[in-house]
Amino acid sequence: KFSHFMGEPPAKRSMPVKPYKFLSAWFCPYAQRAWIALNHHKIPYEKVEVLVLKRKPGQALREATGYEKHPLVLKHHPSGLVPTIVDADEAEPAVYDSLICVEFCEDLTTTGVIQGGTPLLPRDALQRGRARIWADYVNKQVCSQFYKVLVPKDLAVRAEAIEAFRAGLRKFQQEMKGPFFFGSQLSIVDIALFPWAYRAMSVGIFETYRGPDFALDSKEFAGVYQWLKDCEELEAVKATLADPQDLKDTYHRYAEGTAESKVAEAVRIGKSAHEHA
Repeated sequence: KFSHFMGEPPAKRSMPVKPYKFLSAWFCPYAQRAWIALNHHKIPYEKVEVLVLKRKPGQALREATGYEKHPLVLKHHPSGLVPTIVDADEAEPAVYDSLICVEFCEDLTTTGVIQGGTPLLPRDALQRGRARIWADYVNKQVCSQFYKVLVPKDLAVRAEAIEAFRAGLRKFQQEMKGPFFFGSQLSIVDIALFPWAYRAMSVGIFETYRGPDFALDSKEFAGVYQWLKDCEELEAVKATLADPQDLKDTYHRYAEGTAESKVAEAVRIGKSAHEHA
């Protein structure tokens, strides 16, 4: 057990909290990060699907290319992206960017607005900083590589990306302290990685669109596979898991080069996914 996660819990607020508006998209891994944090801390929210995949009548899900944006997300996010969280009355500026949304959920508990679940960041300031460093590492060195496996046409770029993805997973596995990254409790680092690990390892996106050479070995990554299973069994996570086949179908547009997302556009011009804003 890691004592730096412990601390005096904030006083529970006596007044009920109005549900926040959580602007999301069921297929988006960035939105899934915020969704898990909201569930973990039992923060009341109204989930609004604001990105609707564009399909002509009779078209299958895998044939979708872009999406229609709901006016609500265009109102509250400068680029109309998810996740975006706004107060129930839409009276205050919104919070957005996936890891910032996770920290926002955490702040609602540390300031006493919400009683919340176990901390997602350590209470100790130094360890809190380390958690942010690791979440940033996972975001850039693992999650962003996911798209470089799928989007580029250059085979060498894909091969380099899958090796970078594997290297990032090895580092995560090496540094993991227990069932979760910091030990016995879910943290921001776990949430940062989970949506992409789920897509790559449980759903099988890489093998489906890039073949068996892009699979992640179950023996080499036994620790990560067990971590993934432990994460999937958490109630906060279960509610966010999309149907695997539906999720797989949404990545057809990335693999075929027809995706119109900001992430796909960034990767096509040689940037990384985390540089898409």
